[in-house]
Amino acid sequence: MLAISCEIRDPGIEAHLLRVQNLTEQLVIVHNRRCQLELSKSYNHIVHSSILHDIGKAEIPEGILYKPGPLSPYERKIIEMHPLMGSDILNKISREINNDVISSLEVAENIILHHHEKWDGTGYPHRLKGEEIPLEARIVAIVGVFDALTSRRPYKDSWSVERALSFINEQKGKHFDPSIVVSFFSCFDEKAAQKKAAIPFAAQGYSKQRTRRLLDMVVNLLRPRANDSFK
Repeated sequence: MLAISCEIRDPGIEAHLLRVQNLTEQLVIVHNRRCQLELSKSYNHIVHSSILHDIGKAEIPEGILYKPGPLSPYERKIIEMHPLMGSDILNKISREINNDVISSLEVAENIILHHHEKWDGTGYPHRLKGEEIPLEARIVAIVGVFDALTSRRPYKDSWSVERALSFINEQKGKHFDPSIVVSFFSCFDEKAAQKKAAIPFAAQGYSKQRTRRLLDMVVNLLRPRANDSFK
């Protein structure tokens, strides 16, 4: 019952969620290999749960969420509550979810709650710093920002990939874990090399069918609640 609270309100959200999940998968593979982390079960947990990162936005009033102009300080505070709201949503519905749908509630909560924390401690909601931020949240943080920058929103045009990558590089050691930034750039280097060789980037060991079940489940479970946004 989850990630698609947003899809009911924004028809483009499913494509966004799948892009985030796909790029998260590529980044986890590259970072795991480059840093020899020996991730095993947690690999699938991170990829699967990345789709849930912004479920708390279901609680944000649409007038704020899709506002075409700058947010007021009060509206910004409301937006910054969505990780806490998402964690609350996950906890409320956890009794209705089995492990076939959400492979790890702990990893899912870490991503939902901490993907807006920053490496330098200036993020939200808890101002965690450095490795205090769970690895899975640090990974999804980069992916989420990249996709947001390269996507058109009501308040901005889409950025080019080159401009978005330049911004992420500028934020290395500030917003983002420097080591994960290096791995993120390696993803694009690998994709470029594979494109030249006409070999598609193929992530390994992850079930897209499971992703489909998660998306379908969220749509079906949240549709009756769309009007009251969990209230």
